[in-house]
Amino acid sequence: MPIKFFGVTMIQVIAFDVYGTLLNVHSIQLILEKYLPGNGMQASTIIRDKQIEYTRIYTMSQNRIPYVNFMDLTISAIKYTFQYFGKELDDKQFKEIVECYKKLDTFSEVRSVLNQLNEQNIKFVVLSNANEEMLQETLANSGLGDAFSNVFSAASIPTFKTDHRVYSLVSDHFNCSLKDCLLVSSNYWDILGGGWAGMKTFWVNRHSLPRDPLNYSPNYEGKSLDDLIKTIQTKNM
Repeated sequence: MPIKFFGVTMIQVIAFDVYGTLLNVHSIQLILEKYLPGNGMQASTIIRDKQIEYTRIYTMSQNRIPYVNFMDLTISAIKYTFQYFGKELDDKQFKEIVECYKKLDTFSEVRSVLNQLNEQNIKFVVLSNANEEMLQETLANSGLGDAFSNVFSAASIPTFKTDHRVYSLVSDHFNCSLKDCLLVSSNYWDILGGGWAGMKTFWVNRHSLPRDPLNYSPNYEGKSLDDLIKTIQTKNM
């Protein structure tokens, strides 16, 4: 069912980012702390920063270098991080860390929010940088394997966000305009990409960060996905 804001149909479908939005990318710090005592959180941050940096490098270099999927870039980010700390891992230890990245914690409000959207017959999907195999395994491990009607991967193009073609995967599938789609993401660079492509955006600002001053502001903002529900309820009043 479309979402009507002040009686006017505004949103046909909600597209959720996964990493950082539904799943806590820093829950991996527990296993990192095991091998890098006292540096688990810093290591987790480096992995995430490098992971996203690598997607941008590949996106900017399209048609010049072969595509590498998100799981492989994540593995490269993990390798870099341990090189940064001067720590060597054997194959068993490295595999343990990679497997933990496929079993990230789900943010506490996620299941409740998705259930509420279901109860209101609101259509929602996944839109992620992750390749399909990585998404299927990670969502299944998090208990969200059957939660979404559709799972869209940037790998199907293949490219990464913020390539505008990634955001069009949703509108093309549902035969609607990008302005009729709402992107929900905790990553401001993703909000920028979706907004610039033409989507409406809801920024999940879990850490009360400032907005990047790049001549774009999200349509909506909240501290958790619970605020998404509040926004929908308020706008439907």
